[in-house]
Amino acid sequence: MTQTFDRRTILKAGLGASAGLMVTGRVNSSLAQSPVRLTMAVWGGKAEVEAYNQVIAKYQAANPNVSIRLDVIPFGQFYQQLDTRLAGRQAPDLFRVTYQQVGRYALGKAAIDLSQFIDSGYSAAFTPSVWSAVNYQGKPYALPHHTDTFALFYNADMLAQAGVTVPTSLDQAWTWERFIQVAKLLKEKSIGSYPFAMSWQNSAVHRWMIYLYQHGGQLLNNDLTAPQINTPAGIETIAWTQSWFKEGLVPPSTSVKSAEPVQNLFANGTVAMMLNGNWQIPFVNQQMTKFKWGVTYLPRDVAMADDLGGTCVAISRDSKSPEVAADFLKFLVNEENMRDYISAAQFLPVRKSLVEGGVQYALRPDEMKVFVEQTKTIPQHLVSTVVLPTWGKFNPKLADELDLAFTSGQSPEQTAQNIEAHVKNILLSS
Repeated sequence: MTQTFDRRTILKAGLGASAGLMVTGRVNSSLAQSPVRLTMAVWGGKAEVEAYNQVIAKYQAANPNVSIRLDVIPFGQFYQQLDTRLAGRQAPDLFRVTYQQVGRYALGKAAIDLSQFIDSGYSAAFTPSVWSAVNYQGKPYALPHHTDTFALFYNADMLAQAGVTVPTSLDQAWTWERFIQVAKLLKEKSIGSYPFAMSWQNSAVHRWMIYLYQHGGQLLNNDLTAPQINTPAGIETIAWTQSWFKEGLVPPSTSVKSAEPVQNLFANGTVAMMLNGNWQIPFVNQQMTKFKWGVTYLPRDVAMADDLGGTCVAISRDSKSPEVAADFLKFLVNEENMRDYISAAQFLPVRKSLVEGGVQYALRPDEMKVFVEQTKTIPQHLVSTVVLPTWGKFNPKLADELDLAFTSGQSPEQTAQNIEAHVKNILLSS
């Protein structure tokens, strides 16, 4: 039996805790009156998981007929487990997803179109880059939750020992040349086992793209229809990042296909600097007890560029209660809860009001300001590239080829040619 409910009825039933639940048709009466159980799959460190649980507890307190179980999966296994459960039609109701993966789940209809659950104008509250990232063919298949980006962590004691001072503003960021000079100085003085390390492990190739854009290059042409990696800019970027390994400036175990947690190497003093994201601040703050540390801006070349990081949340096609899942999702990303989450887990906001008004971070607020400034340097073309549904087909080959360049000495020219051929084939077959 079905019954028509207006918004007031649903609110009385305990649903609709987030503003703006759109009721577009007939709602099963048992949905509002009977207990609803949801599962949300995520990955994350201690601070992230605690922050998720705080929002869940808050929602459940306002909606006692809804229970939400958080399913925490290690990041290295997350997408494999999620895809297996989707194939078996036993996926969680909601799942965390990087912006780079949204297109793939939208194309395969594994995530549902959320248009039916949001009001017109809802998108205006979010920054344009992240809203475009969750859309596929003009429809949202996830809601943005937060973003993150990269900057340069440094061991203040080690750099002081080398007589090095760091930039204090974005326009004073080190050039590539100066960054390598500092790294070689640290190596010559035997300060730390290695000068630095880059966090792009587990095939996070989109993070290598930072340097490609800094050097004036692109993986694809302007309209995203053809490869553009086999160019001087592409080859030179491969050569520059390859030189880190050739010259012993980074640990050999930190290539793109490794699983080395570089934050551990930084915290214990193995490396003097690391290129990593703002979400590492709680870990470093807790673990790096023997050294003083700080954060400065990424090195730059002909341009400054940074990575679109962060995650959004989607609802799977297997959810038996998509209306309730959507209501919780909007509650999760509303202004108040977004502020609380990113403050606790050291992420960056994606709502315009929070970006413009600022967020008061209790932990290392000066360092967080650096990351906030870096978000202003994310190229829109980079965003458009990494959110393509075909990105998941580009990524493994890019990781294979870059790893060969970094660990086996494959020439930058051959690496660019191999990537170009693969990308061309994928685009032609899509």
